[in-house]
This record gives sequence, C-alpha cells and structure tokens, in this order.
Amino acid sequence: MIGAAASVPVRDACGEDAAIVADIQPTDPIQVRHALIGESTPCYAVSVTKAGQEIRGFVLGDTLPAVQQFERRRALETRLAIPAPPPLAPGEKGAAPLSTGPPFAPWKGVTTRGQQTEIDPATSKATLVSFWDCESKAARRSAQELMKTESEFRAKGLKAFGFVEANNAGRAGYYLDDMSLDYPQVLDQQRLAAKYGADTNKGTTLVIDASNNIVTVSSNPAEIRAAVAKLLSSE
Repeated sequence: MIGAAASVPVRDACGEDAAIVADIQPTDPIQVRHALIGESTPCYAVSVTKAGQEIRGFVLGDTLPAVQQFERRRALETRLAIPAPPPLAPGEKGAAPLSTGPPFAPWKGVTTRGQQTEIDPATSKATLVSFWDCESKAARRSAQELMKTESEFRAKGLKAFGFVEANNAGRAGYYLDDMSLDYPQVLDQQRLAAKYGADTNKGTTLVIDASNNIVTVSSNPAEIRAAVAKLLSSE
C-alpha cells in the first residue's frame, strides 16, 4: 500500500526558521501567486482553501506540482516571441511597466506617531511600500536603506511608507525611536504583508506606479532604486 503524500508546511515568511501557519497536501487546490525575488532557496507566495478558510503564506522549494506548473508556465511565457514596440512619436511616453501580482489597494490609517495617513499611489508618480519586522536586524537595515532612495527621488514625485510588524506599538516604538526614519510608519495590524507576499524578516518593498500596479517586489536596495529610476524616467 502506498502511503499518503507528505504534507508541505506553509510559513509566514520565507526561510526555514519562519513560523509554520499550516500544513497542506500536494493535492490541495493551491494557487501560486508569485515567486519571491532574491531568495537563496526558491520561495513562493501561495494561497489555499482548507475547510472553507483561505490560508496565505509561503512555501519553500519547487517540489509541489502547483509550483512546478507555475514555473513551466513562466518558462513558456519567457520563450514566447514578443514583437518590438513601434518607435515612439515625438513627445509620446513609453508604455507603463508590467505589473507584478494584484494591484495595490489604497489604504488609510494612523501612523505609529498617531497621525492620519493615506497611501494612494494614484496621487504620486511612484510609491514605495515597505513591509518589515522590527525584531529583524536585516529588515531594520532594509527600512533605513529605503530612506536613501526616498530622499534621492522625493523631488521627482516619489513617496514612501512603511508597515511595521511588531507585537504592539510600544515594541515598534522601541526601535523606531533610534532609527530616525523620515517616511511614515504604521503597524501592520491588517497583515497586509501576507496579502502582498512580503517577507518581513528580510524587509520587502513594493514599487507601485500611478495606476496602482506593483511593478517590482524586492528586498534588494539596488533593485528597488533601479525600479524607481526606470519608473520615473518614463514619466
């Protein structure tokens, strides 16, 4: 008799040390939302419905049939011949960058300093939304690196916001008081990091265009800066 297939852990972030939120079977209806960029081990943001409840998180490796199908589809798409666009007429703008994942939904809330804030990418040429865990040294470094890009491109229309993962406002404030971040920070009480497939342990930033499209998802400061520069150069 052949034993049942081994279950696969769904984690709350990429990495072997990330907490396991659920165990799923390869035969479950798994939707691979996207692959995470810059990971040493393949990591995929997934969603699966079990017992009528949607579970979102991350799986490591590429052994799941759903992941293998996702990669086959990506490989096929990259092999498709894409015709070169026609030359632009004088004064005509280039095409908007391709989107990655679902559009970013406008958000309103209160910062860790108690100030009302709103994230509406339609009001900016480019928007950065960073998700980071205040307990992670790498994530704190990512949040501070982002400040350099925000400062460099602020005058060209870039806005930046941070969503902090912390047990409470006091714990977030313990770190924020020393970090001197000059862009708004809010507690991620609605778990938006999971919604957008962000790894808060490393610090993950979404680069969003004026149409609310997420054009880049990365933990690499150089990739983030390059995406912002490319986005603003098309304006």
